[in-house]
This record gives sequence, C-alpha cells and structure tokens, in this order.
Amino acid sequence: MRIIISGLTASGKSTLAKRLADYFGLEYFSASSKLRDIMKYGDFKFWESKKGIEAVKFRLKHPEYDRKLDAYVLSYLKKHDNIVMDSWVASWKFYGKAIKIYLKSDLETRARRVSSRDSTPYKSALKFMREKDKLTTEVYRKLYKMDIINDMSPFDLVIDSSELSMPERDSICISFISALSRK
Repeated sequence: MRIIISGLTASGKSTLAKRLADYFGLEYFSASSKLRDIMKYGDFKFWESKKGIEAVKFRLKHPEYDRKLDAYVLSYLKKHDNIVMDSWVASWKFYGKAIKIYLKSDLETRARRVSSRDSTPYKSALKFMREKDKLTTEVYRKLYKMDIINDMSPFDLVIDSSELSMPERDSICISFISALSRK
C-alpha cells in the first residue's frame, strides 16, 4: 500500500505520515528531508525559520533542486509498494496506485504549532508562515503550474486538522485507509 500525505507547512503531514507508517507497518519517507540532502543549503532544522525562508528563496532561483527531488520521489514511489510519504508534489505527479491525503489547517493553527515546536514567538511564527506559504506556492506554480492550496482534485481524502486532536485525525485517516484497503 502506498500512502501520500500532502499539506501546507505545519499542517501535520510529517507527524501523520510517521504515525500511519507505524500503524500499518510501512516504510516512512520524507521528501522534505531528501530535499535538504540534495540542496545542502546551510544548516537549518525547520523550513519555517529565517534560514528555511532563505532556502525556499534559493529554490525559486534554482528549480533544478526541486526537479531532481521530484524525479527521485516519483521513481522511489514506483519501486516501493509499502510506503507512507509526506510530499508536496507526489500527490499531483504520481499516477500509480496510492491513497492520497491532504491535510488542511488554518494559518493561525499552523503558526501556533510552529511557535510551540520551535519555541518561537507566535507573531514571528505567523510572519514566517505567511512568507513560507507564499514562497512555496510560488515554487510549485512556477515549476508545474500547480495550485497546492486550492487544487484538491488528486486527493482521496481532504481533512481539516485545525480543530482535531492528533488521535482524532489519526483515527479518521486510519478508518479511511482501512476501508479503501478492503475494497
């Protein structure tokens, strides 16, 4: 079974992907971590930081890194049947059999998550999130003419995690995936 999780920064896609991989006994793959390896652009832990924003601006000027990542991700998905991947692009560009889930979450909730996770003041996190969303949206619009915020057409499940606890979100996704798997 292939599961692809997409969503904006701090929507919970990596956390959900790891939890689903554990639950279903599947491999976990992070496209974001692979992009950091490919780019080798400075030392930063989170994309929604000053260095992370600089890295996204660098990506806009150097789309070859995203193209290299996306080719790798799509090839990797073709070769691996038992995987959960968090990725921005795979849901739109992978045409093989996969369950595709998009996590939505409002800007304020995502900023609170970043603020808590990174010990950053909320207003700073909110500012970074706005800039990161704008830049990331531009990366994929420029590269592939994709609208990663409004185009939900590739997804089997779109879930707004803004008001859900992690166990509630996980339960909805596990039930959905289990039901699809039985078909």
